[in-house]
Amino acid sequence: MSRNGGGFDDLFGYDDDRDDRRVGGRAERRRAAASSGPGRRSQDRAGYDDPGYDEAAYGEVGYGASSHASDDPDSDDYGPAPAGYDGDSAYADDGGYGGGGYGDDDGAGRRGGRGHPEASGGRRPTRALPKLIGVLVVVAALLGAGIFGIGKVIGRVGGEPAADYTGIGEGIVVVQIPAGATSSDIGSALANADVIASGRAFVNVATRDSRALSIQPGTYRLRSKMSAASALDALLDGASSALFRYTINPGDTVRKVLLALSERTGTPLAELEALARDPSSLGLPDYAGGNLEGYLFPSTYDVAPDTDPVDILKEAVARFSAYADEHDIAGRARALGQEPGAIVIVASIIEKEVANESEGPKVARVIYNRLADDSGAFRRLDMDSTTRYAMDEYEGPLTQDQLRNNDPYNTRAVPGLPPGAIASPSTWALESALNPAAGPWFYFVSMPQTRETVFAANQAEFDEAMAEYRRQGGSE
Repeated sequence: MSRNGGGFDDLFGYDDDRDDRRVGGRAERRRAAASSGPGRRSQDRAGYDDPGYDEAAYGEVGYGASSHASDDPDSDDYGPAPAGYDGDSAYADDGGYGGGGYGDDDGAGRRGGRGHPEASGGRRPTRALPKLIGVLVVVAALLGAGIFGIGKVIGRVGGEPAADYTGIGEGIVVVQIPAGATSSDIGSALANADVIASGRAFVNVATRDSRALSIQPGTYRLRSKMSAASALDALLDGASSALFRYTINPGDTVRKVLLALSERTGTPLAELEALARDPSSLGLPDYAGGNLEGYLFPSTYDVAPDTDPVDILKEAVARFSAYADEHDIAGRARALGQEPGAIVIVASIIEKEVANESEGPKVARVIYNRLADDSGAFRRLDMDSTTRYAMDEYEGPLTQDQLRNNDPYNTRAVPGLPPGAIASPSTWALESALNPAAGPWFYFVSMPQTRETVFAANQAEFDEAMAEYRRQGGSE
């Protein structure tokens, strides 16, 4: 590169005669030093008011002809370095000599060029520039690595880019989501069924949407080629799984459950009814007495297209047994002076007689008071709910013939508890049967309009309650 016309000399303020001084200046200085010694140096620097310059010190450290001169006048070999000399830094730190601070023959110092301490900081620019470039290269490399690392961290936090479809998809795809599935498991299941383009896309969406935590296990009817966001919305929409879910509600009877399972799975009803009559293979607790009624735990069950309804019945019984064990129904029943099977029967009556949970313990007390009465006034429970069950869940007004029907479940005609439960009790009904309220009540009447239940301890209070029942439009 040219050293003039905007070259390096102009950029750094070098003199035009730099080449002459650079090539020959050192030889000249060595010759000058050899001939004149310290005295010559003092003359050359006349007028330079550097308080750090000391002629005596210059001579003492050995900067004479013997230490700087070379056999070759053009050589840059300065010979062995004096003690304490560490290259360019010694010049920068000695208080007066810069890298090119020696004077020329005419006595003029390079005050405006690279030799002046204030202009160059005491270092030779031709050596400082490569160092500066090297430092800048290292800094740039470090900055590049840092930016790359930060980008990787941000990528992990924000979710890696993943293949994803757009839109709500097409066609119909049935997908099974197992219990305990993570968002990654769900994403894999959806991707394997081509509901979404990649499992990672679903994980990214689920991570940003807390609603994903409420996805329930089960079978879903979705579409193929959906966006991950659309798939999440579909999984949260009850309509996607409604076809494959069946809920046993509190108060449902075995007959109602069998009808629904037959319709959903195509299994003949007669086959299911035969199973219900001999449910020994379903895992009933011993105190059930071989009776399936009351032991189908109210809950929602997954019914995939190939589901065997027997598996649903087994699962419902297993859930009841798990709840009974967890809440020690058997032990608490015996502490109350009752058999655990009787608790289930009482709970089923409570379930069918009242809808308000707060009234359950009082109804339980009425039942226990009547069962324990030894006066002869209450030889029967007289519960309409059991009579209706005996009549195949009859819902209209009961006739006198129905009330007198000598069916084991007709507590209007048969003393004591019926031989089995009359429905699946809810957990609050079970707890009511295990924790009856304290009170003298022998009667209760549920009002048709206000939906409240009035409790009575004697015949007079009961008659008053019945009068109110009729005023609200009730009929016996």
